[in-house]
Amino acid sequence: MRINPNATIPNLYTASETPNSPKLESGNLSQFLQHDTVDLSSVAARELPSGVIEHKAAQMYFNEDIKASLDKVLAGKAPEVVEAVNRLIESNLFAANVDYSAEERSSLIETGLSQAKFLADHYMQPEEGSEFLDTINLLAAVATTRKADPETGNVTYVELPQRPRGAPDDYVNAGALMQKYDPEAYAKLKEVIASGGNTGSILIQFAQKLQKNPDWAKAYRDNQDKVMTGLRITKIDNRFESVNANNVNDFVESMKTQIAQSSLSNKDLILNNTLAFARTLGM
Repeated sequence: MRINPNATIPNLYTASETPNSPKLESGNLSQFLQHDTVDLSSVAARELPSGVIEHKAAQMYFNEDIKASLDKVLAGKAPEVVEAVNRLIESNLFAANVDYSAEERSSLIETGLSQAKFLADHYMQPEEGSEFLDTINLLAAVATTRKADPETGNVTYVELPQRPRGAPDDYVNAGALMQKYDPEAYAKLKEVIASGGNTGSILIQFAQKLQKNPDWAKAYRDNQDKVMTGLRITKIDNRFESVNANNVNDFVESMKTQIAQSSLSNKDLILNNTLAFARTLGM
């Protein structure tokens, strides 16, 4: 582009108005305004296909023994296997949906046991698989102790023994003993903890009481042993126990057949749970 040095640049501030110059006019603009409308009453809601959005399960904590066992058998396993284990514990054994019926919870537990058996057979060495199934069966037994308060909705399960890592076999939980045998001291202990105070004197005084009452610790350990023995001998009837598959596709097809032949009132729940399990493993 070339600029002509002799060209005259108009002065916009002094330019005179011509007959064709635009002018501002006042008036009603309603005749020029138009609004487009869309009727949404007849538009059908679009549902996302099953599996498009998947919830990633977190590892649930029960006690140090169970955590150590699961960490051991899952060490070095593919991420999808670890996710499948976490999912079956969260979604099948301890499903949080408060609207599930007793039948639905029972069938979810049974399905979870079959999923655990498939994982043990196809993704673990025999010794690992045996330990894994022992742990899952224990957690399934815990799941059957579920109780829901009809007034508050609070859910509780049988309390598993809590022993810190590395603690001796004869370890006793001083807090649990205090709560049972010296509730006043336990209430005071909680108050001091809440206020950030020093709990040393309370614990020392209770330790002295324990020395004078050795039967407290013995009763505690006997009760814990009784709880664990009861859980480990709990037998859960599994209508899907006969599912045997060479791969995840066979597992799904076999489960579909048994679900269809079952008397379940909510077959879709178990079918969708099975499909979610298969998707986690890459089906």
